[in-house]
Amino acid sequence: MKDLICIGLLFLSVMICNGQSKLQESLDRYDYKTAIAIIDSLTAKIGTDSTYIAENRETVIDLALQKARCLRRLYRMQESVEVLADVLYLDQFNIELIADLAESHMQVGNTPEAFKLYGILSQMQPENSYFKICKARILYREKQYDDCIAACKVITDQDTIPEILSMTADAFNNLGKVDSALVYYNHVLDLKPMHVPTLSKKADILLSAKQYQTVIDMSREYLNDDPDNMTMLPIYGLALYLNGSYPLSIEQFEYQRNLGDESYAVYYYLGLNHYMMDNWPRAVDEFEKAYQIDSSDVTLVYKLAHAKSHMPIVTGMESHRLNPESERLYSKALEMLQPSPTMMHNIYGSMAMARHTIAQYEDAIKYYELSYKYNPKNISALSSIGYCYERLKNYTKALEYYERYMKLGKPGTEGYRFVELSINYVKQEMFMEE
Repeated sequence: MKDLICIGLLFLSVMICNGQSKLQESLDRYDYKTAIAIIDSLTAKIGTDSTYIAENRETVIDLALQKARCLRRLYRMQESVEVLADVLYLDQFNIELIADLAESHMQVGNTPEAFKLYGILSQMQPENSYFKICKARILYREKQYDDCIAACKVITDQDTIPEILSMTADAFNNLGKVDSALVYYNHVLDLKPMHVPTLSKKADILLSAKQYQTVIDMSREYLNDDPDNMTMLPIYGLALYLNGSYPLSIEQFEYQRNLGDESYAVYYYLGLNHYMMDNWPRAVDEFEKAYQIDSSDVTLVYKLAHAKSHMPIVTGMESHRLNPESERLYSKALEMLQPSPTMMHNIYGSMAMARHTIAQYEDAIKYYELSYKYNPKNISALSSIGYCYERLKNYTKALEYYERYMKLGKPGTEGYRFVELSINYVKQEMFMEE
């Protein structure tokens, strides 16, 4: 009997070897669907034979790893998690298996489980920076910036990695600690002097701090080596504009456009530069091109209107008549700035009801007032305000709002009858207080 079992296991091993050869061929062709089918076939042959599984644990785990990786490449992330979780019991200290499972959890968005697994891996291999980096990335992704900074420091104490220094800088920047962010961006630039993403982030901080000349000098230094860089060119052009160097900024954005960049930003800033120089025809021309790309920017609409207002219609004796197109754009800008009354009524009404429900009557009154402001036809807001004042025992104000409702309300309706009863009650309470 033992001989038969051994022969069976030997035969199975031969089949597994042949199958693995075909599997490798599929993987070499990037044919992951076929590879999964082969793995499933091999797994089915193994079955649930505990003896074989115990003696060939590594093979079983390897097949699971291969399948999980194929599934991830086919964007079947959850299946990848399930495959790896099913074999974890075979070797709970298998670094490769745990790392793959952590990655799969990350890809399905289960960051808490991934973080836990990377923590275990960091304990198993304390000198391995990769697992610490994975933990730091998760902390950054979850916007836990203080913890991310601490995690990054542990890594940089062991090894100077520009990407981790950059993540530290980004975390400080997101916390509003721009001085610390600049320190770390400068660390990155010490290691990678021409690293464009870092230069761009540093420039954003400096521009916000109105250090325009510093950004101009920094951009110019980079563009001397790479004059057509489409990341640094707009930064340079913007810094020149903000610094008041309008002709140079125009030159820069026109150069950018000649390179093929016909984006909204290029036309917008060309328009702004001409606008600041009172060059109204050119400003209108550039603004209109920007407007064709995106008409949702109220600042653009206003400035286009203002520029057009300096270009009167010339018709015989009416050479100074106001441009009607300018008037239309001014009206549009006004509409864009003013919120939708219906939307504001609904928002404030919902906020009022929420406060009303939990007996926060003073806040409810405030929001009912705002809701009524945006829709005076909804007189139920008046009765609601009256009720809130009644609950606050401010009977004078309650009566005032109830009576305002009665003047506008329709007799015989349920709301009208409710207010009538409320008025009677309030008058009784006022009488009792005298």
